[in-house]
Amino acid sequence: MTRPRHTPGLVRTLLALLLALGAPAAALAQPLLVDLSRPRVSITSAFRGADVLVFGTIDGPGDVVITVSGPVTRQTILRKERVFGLWVNAGRQAFDDVPAYYAIAATRPLEEVLPTGGVPGTPVTLDERLEAVRAVDAQRRRPLDLTDFRQGLIAAKRREGLFPDTVNPITVVGGRLFRAELRFPSRLPVGDYEVRAYIFRDNQAVAAVSRPLVVSKAGFSARVSEAAHEIAPVYGAGAIALALAIGWLAGVVARRI
Repeated sequence: MTRPRHTPGLVRTLLALLLALGAPAAALAQPLLVDLSRPRVSITSAFRGADVLVFGTIDGPGDVVITVSGPVTRQTILRKERVFGLWVNAGRQAFDDVPAYYAIAATRPLEEVLPTGGVPGTPVTLDERLEAVRAVDAQRRRPLDLTDFRQGLIAAKRREGLFPDTVNPITVVGGRLFRAELRFPSRLPVGDYEVRAYIFRDNQAVAAVSRPLVVSKAGFSARVSEAAHEIAPVYGAGAIALALAIGWLAGVVARRI
C-alpha cells in the first residue's frame, strides 16, 4: 500500500494550526499571536535561499500585514553618465539607516488595507520605511537629485532581490488562523532581522507584534569570517600569499603550454 506524501509546506501548516488550536484560552484572547517556523537562518557555502513560515492567530475578522526588515547599514549609490562614449562616475550619495532587506506580506492589496497617507509613526510600505533613511550631507544636494539617488538605491536593491517589488500573500483560515510563506534570497545579508505583524480593521492598525529572526553564517564560511575579524593581520597576509602562489602557478603553467 502506498503511503500518502505530505509536502514540507503542508506539514508546517498543520503544525501551525495544531499549535494555535492547542494554545491556552488566555493566549487566544490576545488580539494577535505570531510565531516563526524557524528563529534562525544559517548561511553556508551551499546556501541557495531559505523559506520561513510565519503563522499565528487573530481575535476576529481583520486584515493581516507582515513586514520583514533587515539590519540597517550605510549604502552608497553611484551615478554614471556617458561622456565622450565612456561611462564615468558623475557623483555619489551615501544613505544611513538603510534596511539591508525589506519585504511585505498582506491578506489584501495594501491600498485597500492601509489608511490614506500611511500609518502615523509606523512605517509599513517600503516608501514609508525609506522616509526614515538619512542622506549624508543632504544640504549639498537638490531635492530632485536626492530623489534620483533614492530611486537608484531602490533599483539596486531590487536587482539583488533584497527589496521585493511584490507583496507576498497571507492565507487566513476560519477567520482566525493565518500563515505566510516568506522566501529569502541567496544573497541575504547576515544580521538581526525583525518580523512584525499588524492587524488592520477599517484601515486602522489595532495590534502589532514583532518576532526576531537571526541570519548568520555557519560551517566553513563562518570560520573564515571569524578569522577575518579576530586575526585580521594573519588573515590578510595569508590571502596575499595565496594570491601570489596562484599567480606564480598560473605563470608556470602558461609557460609550459
